[in-house]
Amino acid sequence: MKLTVERLPESHVRLDIAAEEAEFTSAMDKAYRKVSREIMVPGFRKGKAPRQIVERMVGREIFIEEAHRGLMDDLYRQALKEADVVPVGDPDVEFVTAEPLEFKVTVAVYPTIEPGDYASVRVEPRDAAIEESQVDEVIERLRKTSSPWVEPAEPRKPAEGDQVTVDLTLTGEDGEPFQDPIEDAVFVLGESQLFEPLRAAIEDLQVGESTDVTMAFDEDDEAAAERLRGKAITYGVTLKSVKQRELLPLDDEFAKTYAEEESVEALRMAIRNDIHQGKTNEVRNEVVNEIVEQIANGATVEIPAPMVDEAVTEEIGRMRQRLQYQRSTLEAYLRSTGQTEDELREELRPAIALRLRNTLVLREVAEREGIEVSDDDLDREVEEITEGAPNAEQLRVVYSGDRYMRTVLRNDLFDKRLTDRLVEIATEGRGAVINGYVAPPRSQETDATSPDAEAATESAPATVETVGVVTEASAEEPVGVTPAGEETDAAS
Repeated sequence: MKLTVERLPESHVRLDIAAEEAEFTSAMDKAYRKVSREIMVPGFRKGKAPRQIVERMVGREIFIEEAHRGLMDDLYRQALKEADVVPVGDPDVEFVTAEPLEFKVTVAVYPTIEPGDYASVRVEPRDAAIEESQVDEVIERLRKTSSPWVEPAEPRKPAEGDQVTVDLTLTGEDGEPFQDPIEDAVFVLGESQLFEPLRAAIEDLQVGESTDVTMAFDEDDEAAAERLRGKAITYGVTLKSVKQRELLPLDDEFAKTYAEEESVEALRMAIRNDIHQGKTNEVRNEVVNEIVEQIANGATVEIPAPMVDEAVTEEIGRMRQRLQYQRSTLEAYLRSTGQTEDELREELRPAIALRLRNTLVLREVAEREGIEVSDDDLDREVEEITEGAPNAEQLRVVYSGDRYMRTVLRNDLFDKRLTDRLVEIATEGRGAVINGYVAPPRSQETDATSPDAEAATESAPATVETVGVVTEASAEEPVGVTPAGEETDAAS
């Protein structure tokens, strides 16, 4: 085979491939044997007719086409190996001559990655200390969520913090119902998301009274649901009940009943540890993200479009899966956003391309730093994870025999080693976090954080993905109120 390799922009190569005469002759001989076995020539058994007779019957082009079918694939694979490139996506093939075979292939390839001077990246450690007021805030939330709702001693209008039950009707400008009436909608004033005029109207009612509120929404009002924009809606509100929280006393009995802790002090310690651990993780993630961004910005890499296309397709697939878990579909999501799938792909593409760039650069850094995880490393990690666990043997079986679980564990361990090394380089050994949470030794560990106490705290957002240490900011949308067990966007 004769091969000429030309490097093109955007991680593409052009391979000029020509078969040697002996290679083409051999391919033609194979093609003749195959074709002759498949046709009947009068006076001859299958496969025994002379080549010249078969050629006159079916034409030489049939042999050439069959020869090309196998030879082109073989030569292409050889060319990739000689050029030392990994193809990404389908090749574009151009014939030059059919006999002897010569053709050109243009194909996107795995990019060459130059991570730059990543060892010169520097960041400052960040403080993960927490304030006692944060503990107080969580405890108050726990008290509020645990305390019962009771009716006021005397009838009164609703006030901030009260729970109200209302019936709602929505009427359009044409006097027709805008949607079905909502009965027994429950809101907490000051906590539930309610339009301010609607909240003010509720706060001016006594139980049993009704009022109307007309609200006009601008076309570009992003605070309103899309179906409300550009419309004037009249809300009919009837106040059915008002309740106030009867805050429970903060004492040891409260700690035992609602947080499964022995005392208030034990509850405070559990919450303090949980907040501190979350803050430590959050701060470390911020430092790692800063390091990754600096390294990626200093790197040189041209990602071919087919590689981004594939990553976008994979993300669309993950979206489909997530929506299925929520008993929805991608098609329903697209209808709600007014997008086509192509428009969604274009919207996702920039962020995915950035994430892919970070992944590729960090893989190259990991290779240069010799970051790897062996099977022995995995076995030691399994032992550490299962040590002291009540179902240790069962966990060992799962981690040791389940391929998926071992892959997840390998990725986690690889990412930890890589990010630890990046932090060591960028902070010159000082570490990512100052005043960070330090877990007690395993022999001293207890169930310091109960399920209820943990649920009352806000955990740190995970901003570092486990595969390829891809950093990605995540923002949680506020959860709307669902009165009477139904979602509604018309009141908030």
